[in-house]
Amino acid sequence: MDLQHASMELNLAGPLFEHSRRCGSLIALSVAGIEISYAELAALAQRVASWLTSGSPRTSSYVVILASRSLEAYAGLLGAAWAGDAYVPLDPHLPIERLGQLLRTIQPVALVADEAGQKTLSSLPSKGRAFPVLTSLKDLPAYDPEKRPRLMQPEGVAYMIFTSGSTGTPKGVIVPVRAVHHLVTRMQEIYQFQPEDRFSNAYNLSFDGSVHDLFTAWNAGSSVHVVPVTQLMAPLKFIQERQLTVWASVPSTAVFLERMKMLSPGAFPSLRYSILAGEALPVRSAQAWQRAASGSIVDNLYGPTECCVFSTMQRLEDPPLITPNRGLVAIGKPLPGFEAAVFNGSGSPVPPGSCGELALSGPQLANGYFQDPERTAARFPVVGDKVWYLTGDSVYKDESGSYHHMGRIDSQVKILGHRVELGEVEAELGSVCGSDAVAAVAWPIDHGSARGVVVFHCSRRTSQEIRQALMERLPRYMVPNQVRWLENLPLSSNGKIDRAMLTQMLERESAESLEIVTEE
Repeated sequence: MDLQHASMELNLAGPLFEHSRRCGSLIALSVAGIEISYAELAALAQRVASWLTSGSPRTSSYVVILASRSLEAYAGLLGAAWAGDAYVPLDPHLPIERLGQLLRTIQPVALVADEAGQKTLSSLPSKGRAFPVLTSLKDLPAYDPEKRPRLMQPEGVAYMIFTSGSTGTPKGVIVPVRAVHHLVTRMQEIYQFQPEDRFSNAYNLSFDGSVHDLFTAWNAGSSVHVVPVTQLMAPLKFIQERQLTVWASVPSTAVFLERMKMLSPGAFPSLRYSILAGEALPVRSAQAWQRAASGSIVDNLYGPTECCVFSTMQRLEDPPLITPNRGLVAIGKPLPGFEAAVFNGSGSPVPPGSCGELALSGPQLANGYFQDPERTAARFPVVGDKVWYLTGDSVYKDESGSYHHMGRIDSQVKILGHRVELGEVEAELGSVCGSDAVAAVAWPIDHGSARGVVVFHCSRRTSQEIRQALMERLPRYMVPNQVRWLENLPLSSNGKIDRAMLTQMLERESAESLEIVTEE
């Protein structure tokens, strides 16, 4: 069902509702060993919505989904959408301190938790927790078939996702309904998905790639198959057993499978489309995936959270369009509706072939950052008569009009597709060590993406103490894989910590280690 229909274009749960009426017996979701039809999932979403709106009248607000890869997670976000609220997905395994900080910032009207979420929530002090918590789908109001999804204005908030912030405070990206509407409509036009398609959902709900997995699939009447955590990096059997036709994940999955020699030719005969997004895509891994999914189109999609999942696309061709000297598939050309430009440090366009900061404009732009007008104004400037989002990515445009990603212009890195501000890691590290003499570097770097973070300090605390303290403050993917003590941190000529020298030290140690192994 196309979202262009007025009756459903302004609610994310609209397509689910329509399919439940027309073909309710089709499978909508397969998660944790449960298969649930469109009719069953729509009824569950409507009951969650009734629970959310059962109190005194209120305006639309934020509903936190403290759940992952569970029926509660998907029913919760659909129920929030049905009620006209915005959903805010939070990882149920977040450190307690970080979760408390986020909840105080969001001030949600309600929270939906699965078993893991309840366990985490139980460690938070109940004092000051003014919102109701849904912990069981068995205690919901009765189903009312007459209650349709509440229509929302295009600028109404669909969801908010928190990303790493350079100041040490996560930043909430506010995404409106119109952005999701445009994303889903364009994806359907490009790929022509069918009810017979079987989508993967490998991304966590707190990763905006999940927005595509879920709402594009439910728009087409397709089924969503949630990949278990234990099979995320090696989903070979899952793809085969579930006979998936649409796969979407970070390229790290392809890189890992290729390294492990698990991408044998013809391994994925059921796949029609493979969407690799969220970080740089090495051409070697993309070609290995193509051989494994010989009947599949393989696409490299790029897009920041602030532009609702995907903004540019490059199809894997023969020969592939490679970014010179980097061994990466180009990020390609803007998707329909997007306009791209390359700006210099003064905000002026640069000619093709010259590097600068990628700026994007179009109907998928977010409304900005939650309670942060200064950052919003800085990252979403008006240039000419258009609002642009400054991505922080260094790119250049080639003669064919395709864009090539050359890295970041700031201290942000990607770790398994997650955006990580090294400044946030350093802020928490400095707090733990009681000193500003700390530094964080991305290491090792593989094809433009980091596999982890190494931190340096001069304090008297042990590495084990520091790492344990950081595990209580940061999401798991931000916790450093190495904590190194130095008597003094190296300084540049202007007196600042020389992170380039720290990276060179790690590179030198790695090279020396490799030489020793080679000699043996």
